[in-house]
Amino acid sequence: MTVTTLTKNEIIGRVTTLIHFSIRSGVALIGQNRLENMTEKGIDLVMISEGASENTVKNLSTKFGEEKTVKLDCGVELGKLIGKEGVKVIGFKKSALSKEIKKIIKSCGEI
Repeated sequence: MTVTTLTKNEIIGRVTTLIHFSIRSGVALIGQNRLENMTEKGIDLVMISEGASENTVKNLSTKFGEEKTVKLDCGVELGKLIGKEGVKVIGFKKSALSKEIKKIIKSCGEI
């Protein structure tokens, strides 16, 4: 059995590809305001960029639960990944894409 170890850049690349698919398919919600208008039952994953304020992290963790909230600490900003400057938060509705993103993030500990 061969074990494949992915580098940080490969992991970020895979997650970025899945984020783009999620945006095109309507699974991703970009921005804190759009997420705050959703119910916690409809959201499967919330990714928060490293540059987000502590208040934003606290509010989203409280609303959606810490198990659904992932704060990125890899120095990569979500806005740059998707080509929209200033984006600090992306939420994902329950779907196969969000499950795959969660699986990749959990497999590497966190990005």
